[in-house]
Amino acid sequence: MGVLVALLALSLLIFIHELGHFLAAKAVGIKVLEFSLFMGPKLFSIKKGETVYALRLIPMGGYVKMEGEEESSDDPRAFSNQLPGKKALVVSAGPIMNILFAFIFAMIFLTSTGFYTTKITELIGDSPLKKAGVEVGDLFLSYGGRKIYDPASDINIFMYGEDGTDKEIVYYDTSAGRKVTKTITPGRTATRYRLGFTARVVDNMGSNIIEMVEIDSPLEKAGVKREDKVIRLDDTEVSTTQGISTYLNVTRPDKEAPVTVTVERNGEILTFENIKPFADFSYTLGLDLEHKQGNFFEVAKASFRYSVSTIRNVLISLKWLFNGTISFKELSGPVGIIGTVGSVVETKQPAREILLNLIYLCSYISINLGIMNLVPFPALDGSMLLILLIEKIRGKPLPQEKVGMVSMIGFVLLICVLIATLFNDIPRWLM
Repeated sequence: MGVLVALLALSLLIFIHELGHFLAAKAVGIKVLEFSLFMGPKLFSIKKGETVYALRLIPMGGYVKMEGEEESSDDPRAFSNQLPGKKALVVSAGPIMNILFAFIFAMIFLTSTGFYTTKITELIGDSPLKKAGVEVGDLFLSYGGRKIYDPASDINIFMYGEDGTDKEIVYYDTSAGRKVTKTITPGRTATRYRLGFTARVVDNMGSNIIEMVEIDSPLEKAGVKREDKVIRLDDTEVSTTQGISTYLNVTRPDKEAPVTVTVERNGEILTFENIKPFADFSYTLGLDLEHKQGNFFEVAKASFRYSVSTIRNVLISLKWLFNGTISFKELSGPVGIIGTVGSVVETKQPAREILLNLIYLCSYISINLGIMNLVPFPALDGSMLLILLIEKIRGKPLPQEKVGMVSMIGFVLLICVLIATLFNDIPRWLM
């Protein structure tokens, strides 16, 4: 059930993308030959005007076929015969539609759950912000030269990429009525020991069921798999994520000593010996922020800030991928997306909570789909926009055959990337 819902959700987002291309093409007068929902053999089709509307067999995505899109055409309404501006509008409409719907999904989600603001409600312990003179009630505006749009996600990603060096912050001092710039050193959480897995949430609490094994973690190297249930560490029985953490970080006298992990797999008891937990810590700013329910306009503003934040964080993640901050092994493809969405659907939570989490994921994935399509990689929308820019500069179109060849090479390379992500996703989601 979870996989089916995930496939339909991903198909919806791809359909939204293609709908953007379709509506833009119709708006500027380009001849659209076919608009299909899903892929594969046709199940049903109807021709209305010059366009065939089809439903296909495989519940995955959809596509738009325009006259002169892949080869030259004598039709004056063909895509290939349009001015660069019209072409760019049609090409960019897909990613724009994804981002627009992400905003709508975010509004639905934040209307129900509320949202975080930049207002500080608590400074925790030895907070570096507190040392800098920040007070409860002040507004946290920027960190390390980056403006804070969506506080929840922005601060998390800032801390993920933190290197511990001094950072400039800007906050609004509500008592003085002015912006203040200070330099702080981010704090560090206490060292905690982990085995390297994400637990399944059951009844709003972390269970002892493994949802995903982290790449290169002690558990993965030992052969522990997704869906395994951790029932014992050494001689101590555990039944929750908290119980596992307590044993690793509190109960054991020697925190660095290897442990024996006992799991239940399909009714069989398996024991993995000499599993060495790894030390982990994170950087922190030591603050809590205001969480509130807002009116329509406040929710709309929060959704816009969320969208801007997510776009920026996708770009940051791409940068991290290229500079080595995150490994290619952490990259996920369609299988990973389907696995993530499917796991949300299958959690033992009230239907309303599952639906809201699904809407949130759709918003996040939709923005990712839109931004990734704007990357100037052959076969993606971004490469076509780059080609159109080149055509604009040189004052004449590139030969359609050469454009088609570049697209074909890009398509092959894209398939290679997808295959590579399979090798990341299969151990995490299918084994």
